[in-house]
Amino acid sequence: MKRLSALILAGSATFGLWAANQSNTAPAAPTLNESSIAAGILPVEEAAVEPGLLQTGAVRSGSDDIAGGMNSASGAMSFRTTSLQAGKPLPRGGFPDRVHARLEVNGAVIDHEIDYAAETVTIRTDGSVTIDQRDRNILQTFQKEYARQLAAASSAGSLPKAQDFLWRLSEMYSEIPLGMRLPSVRVVRKQTKMEPIDRDGQGMVLDSQSNPILARPTATLPDIIAAACDERAGGGFVNLRDGANVCENDAPFYRNSHHDYCPAHGYIAQNSAYGCGSSGCSGRCGSGCGLDGRGAWYKDCLDHDVCNRTHNSQLGACGDEFNEASDDYLFGTIECALRGCH
Repeated sequence: MKRLSALILAGSATFGLWAANQSNTAPAAPTLNESSIAAGILPVEEAAVEPGLLQTGAVRSGSDDIAGGMNSASGAMSFRTTSLQAGKPLPRGGFPDRVHARLEVNGAVIDHEIDYAAETVTIRTDGSVTIDQRDRNILQTFQKEYARQLAAASSAGSLPKAQDFLWRLSEMYSEIPLGMRLPSVRVVRKQTKMEPIDRDGQGMVLDSQSNPILARPTATLPDIIAAACDERAGGGFVNLRDGANVCENDAPFYRNSHHDYCPAHGYIAQNSAYGCGSSGCSGRCGSGCGLDGRGAWYKDCLDHDVCNRTHNSQLGACGDEFNEASDDYLFGTIECALRGCH
């Protein structure tokens, strides 16, 4: 993406000015063991996040909407929210039926509109936005710095809709795969189905009736691998809090997660640790523990975490898990809001 030549901050009042103190030096990559990472035995080493300078302010007096921007070594970004009720700007304290949020990251514009009644988020770009390393760096910095601001304001448990939406976007984009190209229009819909049946702990059962690849009379081993990679078995809406108190940090919880990593392997199941007691808050929708564990904790986010950590990958091979988790980032119930991990 292009770098912004200038950063214009809209707003009548500045809420906070925050500077990160982390080192720019990333830690050495650890030696990874797939089963150990999935089981939560080995600690997850997170790359150091660049320091950033974040400014936010009110869009207008008497409004819950905010605008602002941030600079870091990787470039600049700006953001602005607009809360609407019946197509008109909403005063402070009102409940919008839609919120629009514009992010401009190193010159590329990404527009988002959440429709609370339809339970959809529509994402629009000019069709040429591809996430490079500089973009990903600044999006991860934004997640950390915005979380710092929310923590300082002690407001994470009771955010206005516009600020809640911006926070969810910051969490989602903190884990966007490197090299992902954003389409001109993408509609994320809140899933209503529960998770698919995990037959004998092996994920989807492949058969010629459910997958046309295997209907070929000359199906070979590469065909079988392709069929496994073609299974769309994720994309449910399963709150991990329903099965365990994810906010407890004295020990991890365990359950099956599912992912593919093509062409290395198709759709598989792994017994995986999750919750505040696991390494890196596995299963939380967002990078690491974020705001001390506050956030959505969903099974699709666990699948994405396990895929990334098992294969030490932030590239496109785990991109389908990221897409399947998008509705969990954007619509999932916020857990640990009052006390964080404890």
